[in-house]
Amino acid sequence: MRGRHFLFVISAVFIMAVILAAVIALGHQYQSQPKPTPLTSVSSNSSNTVSFCLDGSMNSTAMRIAIDNGITCYRTDISLSQGAINFVSNASKAGAQYLGILDYDTVGAQPSRYGCLSGCNWTLNTWNASVANAVADYPSIHEWEIYNEPLIGEFVSGYENGSAINYFNMIKSAYYIIKSRDPNATIVCFGGAQMFPGSTVAVEYAFYQQVWSYGAYKYCNAISLHAYSQPYYNFSQQVGSGYTLRQVFNFTLNLYENLTGKPIWITETGIPSNNWTTGINMSEQNQASYLTQDFRFFASYPFVKRIYWFHLVGYNGKNEDYGLLNMTTLQPKPAWYSFISFLHNSS
Repeated sequence: MRGRHFLFVISAVFIMAVILAAVIALGHQYQSQPKPTPLTSVSSNSSNTVSFCLDGSMNSTAMRIAIDNGITCYRTDISLSQGAINFVSNASKAGAQYLGILDYDTVGAQPSRYGCLSGCNWTLNTWNASVANAVADYPSIHEWEIYNEPLIGEFVSGYENGSAINYFNMIKSAYYIIKSRDPNATIVCFGGAQMFPGSTVAVEYAFYQQVWSYGAYKYCNAISLHAYSQPYYNFSQQVGSGYTLRQVFNFTLNLYENLTGKPIWITETGIPSNNWTTGINMSEQNQASYLTQDFRFFASYPFVKRIYWFHLVGYNGKNEDYGLLNMTTLQPKPAWYSFISFLHNSS
């Protein structure tokens, strides 16, 4: 999962001030924020038109299963390797429509939670050249996300160093490069700002406020948020200070909508179906139940236009499996059928 790691340190004094202000604001605003109207289903008669999507897989068999079942909306990191280019091209011909993430993979860096391992010194010029190459190499992609989780330490490298002005410059230059070739392309910003409660939300919101104040609103067509909640898997569970997960997500969602006024895409959300690294007992049934609550909740907001489940097939080698298909057999899990139900009821 991308959303569970330590933040890159910006400034200790600044962070503490932001957290204090945010905690005070939370206490006042939670109670005044309206709760979303619960949905019994999401259909074409809903007041909101929302697309249900997946973080895709580089497994051609899994992608064929998903596409054959009517899933066409995907998200993927953009690498300039020929293998990745060919895979996305073939999947696109079969019906997949991708949101491409321009990030460390695109510039050829290898960041990690232990520090950047290679390709670490890339510059804004490197970024610009890589974006231009990506747009040329992936002609079937018309939606682009600017970096993945730019404040998460394990993804920081090169010019993307946790600086708000640097991230703004990346958005601005990528916008002009992409639009020059594809004027109708969609540019998605913020790279998955975190929605989980606590200091993470306060620090990230302050960062994106800065990015927005520099003028990012002129170069962003939509905003990306990441909605993870481990170890909580029920929207009625209290997550601290007496607030439920539903209330926390409601508050954070409205915070970003009020800041930007842009359509919001939840580009990652989900829980694993197995025991994850802290030992919390998850299950396939809990995963399916969470997906149903998750999709109903976010689809009830008129400004939420995309919801991407993380993801089609789980990671091997980690004690977590977020996938809708079993990572070994590719057999559907209960959450797969929940996803398909939403997909068919929304069309």
